[in-house]
Amino acid sequence: MVAYSAILALASMASIYPLFRQSMGPQGSDFMAFWSAGRMAVEGHAAAVYDPAALGVVQANAGRGEIFAFVNPPPLLLAIWPLGLMEYPYAWLTWVAVTYVLWFLATRRLYPELSWPIAAFPGALVAAWHAQTGFLTSAIQALAAGALRHRPFRAGLCVGALIVKPHLAVLFPIALLAGRQWRAIAGAATSSLGLLLLAWLVFGTDTMLAYPRSWAISDYLLRTGSDAFFLRQSTIYAMVRVAVSEPAAVAAQAFASLAMAGVTWLAWARAGPVEGKLALLFAATPLATPYLFNYDLPFLVIPVCWLVRSIGLGDLAGWRKPALLALYFSPLATRAMALPMGINMMPLVSLAMVVLVWRSLRGTTGVETVRLAPAAEK
Repeated sequence: MVAYSAILALASMASIYPLFRQSMGPQGSDFMAFWSAGRMAVEGHAAAVYDPAALGVVQANAGRGEIFAFVNPPPLLLAIWPLGLMEYPYAWLTWVAVTYVLWFLATRRLYPELSWPIAAFPGALVAAWHAQTGFLTSAIQALAAGALRHRPFRAGLCVGALIVKPHLAVLFPIALLAGRQWRAIAGAATSSLGLLLLAWLVFGTDTMLAYPRSWAISDYLLRTGSDAFFLRQSTIYAMVRVAVSEPAAVAAQAFASLAMAGVTWLAWARAGPVEGKLALLFAATPLATPYLFNYDLPFLVIPVCWLVRSIGLGDLAGWRKPALLALYFSPLATRAMALPMGINMMPLVSLAMVVLVWRSLRGTTGVETVRLAPAAEK
């Protein structure tokens, strides 16, 4: 595992350079939205980051013809404003390197014996190619997972930080309520409100009032997006919309979201290992939200690692080894096949992952439950 993971990591590093060159070209990349928003915030024009025309001027001055809109909540500006102090190429490299290291270190703490497979996770490669927020949000998710057992309030602080991309935290309220994790809930409320207040104090009232204007941009993209736009997403909604129709996609996503909410509640309301419950939550997240791209999936290495640990390296006979390998490569493989095949299979992979984690979780003999966390904190 270590040898093949090291080879995969080196090959992945080599593949980043062509994507970096492409991002430096006239087409740019999604990262242009973050860099230009950071540049405007540094120059004292934070409220204008939600104005595509104003953002487009900054991007045009950097030699990009296409406008990349910034649609994230104001608290994300707290993380990306330093990017505006650097030129675009250095900011791209810094953002990818720093957020990758944060994600790797946070995830490695959960499964130190699987450090190399984590480092080479193909889902991380997709995130690196796009220089999006996948590493940052996945690092936050890993930090929450690592703290929940003994430091539930701290874990809640991490959950609340997902306000920068709230659709990634859609199942956390259900899980924490079912597990009666009142300290974690308090922590989540504290950090989410605190980050909103801090963003308000730093960037001003105009920025907070300007943010809702970006909702129209997101709505426009969802209404008019091409098949290629939805094929890059890993949700039930996107898959059914491309294959059938928008009404069918809405119905299918509603059913999937309710189903994942129910599965999460059942798992977290029962006794069982907290690591397994977290693995189920993360495996179910892509099925519970209608809007999620493949570059947001580095966190899926957590349920894969838990399956490896729960099954055991000495019990990988038969279908288990190829199944785990398929899950491991799925964020990259499904993204690579989506456009040529006309369908993104990641939702089906996520469903298989949920089933496997559920079965493994039900098969555990331990009686440890996440509800013991407050007592453990003492």
